[in-house]
Amino acid sequence: MQGITFKKYVLIGFVALIVNILLFIFWWVVTDPSNYIWKAIPSIRIQSIISACNKLFLIRYYISVVSINIVGLAFVLFDVKRMLSLCIIGLGVLFYMLSSYFFSPFIGKNYFEIFLNQEVSKGLYLEPVQDAGKCIGPFLFDHLSSESSYTREQAARGLGVLSYTAAIDKLNQILNDSSESTNMRAECYFSLKKMNVKESKLLLEGFSIRQTTLIDSSLANKINYLEVHDPF
Repeated sequence: MQGITFKKYVLIGFVALIVNILLFIFWWVVTDPSNYIWKAIPSIRIQSIISACNKLFLIRYYISVVSINIVGLAFVLFDVKRMLSLCIIGLGVLFYMLSSYFFSPFIGKNYFEIFLNQEVSKGLYLEPVQDAGKCIGPFLFDHLSSESSYTREQAARGLGVLSYTAAIDKLNQILNDSSESTNMRAECYFSLKKMNVKESKLLLEGFSIRQTTLIDSSLANKINYLEVHDPF
């Protein structure tokens, strides 16, 4: 009987070891700096990306490995101590939620650093935004106030992809500002449309009505182009 129990726990320990190794490999690959550096760029930008990726690896791996091992421990104990297992699962869920909450600003900040410094094809420019999720939203929002650039345009688009509704008023303000570039205004329109909420719909309806009296063909063409080539 003791031999069977020993073999059982050896097997469980082996499986746990494999899972932990796979988690390490997964996050190592996902946060590899080479994912975001496809061309030669200044060394200062390379160092920024490497530093951000290293921090993301530590945070992502730490949260996932602790959470998975807590669940694994609860599973092992479930047959003999179910109440304890349920308490452990509860602690695991609490740990995951609190960790995600406290680390969220750091995750967003580091993905934003990658977003600014990356050198990839235009079709993959929003990968860091999608990987980060809404925690990068505040950083993209602040970037709308920076000088005109491609990253500013992509920040506007990223807010729409994330449905970051806190940016609706700012996006609408830029959309209706004739001093802004056509590309930037089109990205703001596209972003508001992607959000697809009542407030953004009303703003776009008002914009469309105003456009019927003073048609900006270049803006309309750019908006149509973005919608036709929408990868999301």
